[in-house]
Amino acid sequence: MPVFQYMATRTAPRQQLEALAAASKKLTDDFGTWKTPWGEINRFQRLTGDIVQPFNDSGPSIPVGFTSSRWGSLAAFGARAYPQTKKWYGTSGNSFVAAVEFGDSVRARAITAGGQSGAPASPHFNDQAMRYSTGDLRDVYFYRSQLEGHVEREYRPGSR
Repeated sequence: MPVFQYMATRTAPRQQLEALAAASKKLTDDFGTWKTPWGEINRFQRLTGDIVQPFNDSGPSIPVGFTSSRWGSLAAFGARAYPQTKKWYGTSGNSFVAAVEFGDSVRARAITAGGQSGAPASPHFNDQAMRYSTGDLRDVYFYRSQLEGHVEREYRPGSR
């Protein structure tokens, strides 16, 4: 039985109220009030190029409005607290999202979690993080005419 169905059908009202009281107390203890906005808790943080991130509440992070797909969110962002953190940091969910329109020409919009680079020194390490956190997809360029003015460098196999 899914946990949510169990909670709805197999727990007594007293248990439900106790769980609500415990959650309210945890929010108040951790953030000063139970009225804490979701974005203050649910965060995107990419501090290093490490596969396992060293999450840190005092480091820079970005609010994310999405929830886990478990709650029915199509723009899924699975987050939880880590040792020595009160905020929740996401490590699962959509890492790439695209909407593509096929026709006489292809049009698309997309977003990548974080950025296009895994190198922290790159300007593209976290350049899409804010877009990702808000669902603001960018244009995808398919044709040479669309690339004009958007290319940092070009590579042709066989040439230097």
